[in-house]
Amino acid sequence: MKFDAVVVGGGHNGLVAASYLAMEGMSVALLERRELVGGACVSEELWPGVRVSTGAYVLSLLRPKVIRDLRLYENGLKVYMKDPGLFLPLGNAKSLSIWSDTEKTSKEISKFSKKDALEYPRWVKFWDQLYDLFDLLMLSPPVDVKSLLPSLSGLLSENLEEFAQVFLKDAESMLRERFESEELISALIEDSVVGTFLPPSAPGTAYVLAHHVLGEVNGVKGAWGYVEGGMGGVTRAMERAARSMGVKIFTNAEVDEILVKGNSVTGVKLRDGRIIESKVVLSNADPKTTFLKMLRNAELDPSLLRRISSIKSRGTSFKLVGYLEELPDFGKGKHLSPEHSSSILIMPEVKYVERAYSDAVSLGKSREPWLSINIQSALDPTVAPSGKFSFSIFGQYLPYAKDLDDIKDEYGELVLDKVREYAPNFKPARYEVLTPLDLERRFGLWEGHIFHGEMTPDQLYLFRPIPRMSRYSTLINGLYLCGAGTHPGGGVTGAPGYNAAQQVIHDLKRQPL
Repeated sequence: MKFDAVVVGGGHNGLVAASYLAMEGMSVALLERRELVGGACVSEELWPGVRVSTGAYVLSLLRPKVIRDLRLYENGLKVYMKDPGLFLPLGNAKSLSIWSDTEKTSKEISKFSKKDALEYPRWVKFWDQLYDLFDLLMLSPPVDVKSLLPSLSGLLSENLEEFAQVFLKDAESMLRERFESEELISALIEDSVVGTFLPPSAPGTAYVLAHHVLGEVNGVKGAWGYVEGGMGGVTRAMERAARSMGVKIFTNAEVDEILVKGNSVTGVKLRDGRIIESKVVLSNADPKTTFLKMLRNAELDPSLLRRISSIKSRGTSFKLVGYLEELPDFGKGKHLSPEHSSSILIMPEVKYVERAYSDAVSLGKSREPWLSINIQSALDPTVAPSGKFSFSIFGQYLPYAKDLDDIKDEYGELVLDKVREYAPNFKPARYEVLTPLDLERRFGLWEGHIFHGEMTPDQLYLFRPIPRMSRYSTLINGLYLCGAGTHPGGGVTGAPGYNAAQQVIHDLKRQPL
């Protein structure tokens, strides 16, 4: 078989890239090693009638342009907005909810601080004025952010200095400069450490926070939501779009090797020995898997391989998915309440998150991990039968190690015990623990890193994945990267796939196939 382009990996960015190339009239093959496409953005029926999102679990960052161009709503995408977006149980009948309505949230905050209640609308406004700018930055090749600052002075006026600090500052300091209540700071700080092996006091975590707050759901900026049927609803819609554009999708088609001759790609070889020829190959796999595994027989500069090997990519996130037979009581009863549709955060103070990180560094695991609990059945009736409630727990820190299987069951019990400190009746009927080692095996993520590599200042923009390959093309002719290991990084954004496809199209106009 021969195609104009081959996409290795059927994750959401691979599907996006394949679709945009097909829009240009190219013949495109997409190869996925599993039996279903979606990568780490999938829904899986682990128990009869119960679907869970085994990887990504909530949606906000998917770029509106990608949704429009691929007609994802017409192809079946439906999103339920979480409102409140966050619920922070604090014990002793105290809690804090963060709503999409700023005034409503300020009223909640006033229980803890009148000053913070007045400051919160300014916090929301600060991010609102950055939304269009970040959308532009995400759907463009990486730029030197310093070169942008002079042209931003008019756009951001008095907030220019704060904007510049977002790229280097730590999230804890940024929040404490604005707010005084520990409760509010704790609720807002989770976004700064998701997927990152850093504490909130580490420089660079302010940018991770920014990356997660600049999304939207159903036109509401900053909101997050559940995809009907689980996160696989995103990639099923993308799959329909890709097929309608002529993309040939092959499942159970694991790529064993990217073939190179004379520093140019010639195609790929599958695990079963089949060869698919193409002068353009886009890898949706992470940079380490691409270069250290799939290009193992290519003649590559040892210094390049050392640089790729040094990318920080030790995963630290774990998941626990399952279903309940009654809703948990976080102090307001077992009946369906607004908090059940939110992301329920177990992180009562910033010091709690800092201790969790310190434990992971010294002990290899957090004795008290911070947790985000999402009960999708509270909004979406399609993910579980009546009387059952599908849930996902995302947590940190459990750093990748080869022996995580030995502690997985014990750690799952530890997580559930922690949840039961806030909701004593949280007793799953069935559940499964997914450690970073499981994420590596299930989704092919190197060391189970959900972002294909840390999103720290030294691994962003022109440095992602490395300076010489930051614009999606690599040092091998015809080989491109289109996954989260490229700009702008992780999350279900579609941006790396879009940007990589645009780079391929640009290059082919200069030098046709």
